[in-house]
Amino acid sequence: MSGESVVREARLSRVVYLPCLVLLAIAVVLFAEVYRGGSETRVALPVPEVFLAVALLAAVPAFVRRRSSEFAVTNKRVVVKVGLLRRHSTEILLRQVEGITVDQSIFGRIFDYGTIVVEGTGSDRTPYSGIGGPMKFRLAVQEQIETSLAQRDAGPPGPAAGDSYSELLKLNELREKGVLTDEEFTREKKRVLARP
Repeated sequence: MSGESVVREARLSRVVYLPCLVLLAIAVVLFAEVYRGGSETRVALPVPEVFLAVALLAAVPAFVRRRSSEFAVTNKRVVVKVGLLRRHSTEILLRQVEGITVDQSIFGRIFDYGTIVVEGTGSDRTPYSGIGGPMKFRLAVQEQIETSLAQRDAGPPGPAAGDSYSELLKLNELREKGVLTDEEFTREKKRVLARP
């Protein structure tokens, strides 16, 4: 959107690689046991190789999932995009956000990851799990909502007194950009036209 800038971005936590790392650790231990046991245990060499192959295969979808997930807060909206081939995108204007829920397990608190649910008017309330730094993301959304409300309450910067036409043009521009709702535009228009 015009005049939009990214305030905060979040990614999936590196915890998505945990199953791969566990399989890799098992493979390393098995390799060590096979080679430590000498020629008698070399018969079991395919077992750690299988664990290694499965670890590498598990790393690919985790990598793709992490790279194809985007979470951002801009000065106008909250944007969530997940998926590579099958894309799911949620975009909620800040004025429509009712709240953000963050769920963290004990490990989530230790390793700073969790599940967020963006709750907005008409949104699907889909939980997005494994987000790195979910509390910072929620704080960024709350700060942007407060900033947006403060700007809206202050009203649009008005032109010089007596220049109603310019002010109406400015109000219409703000409505077209989505800064003002139709109801707010009508109220401000009546205020401008009622001035002497």
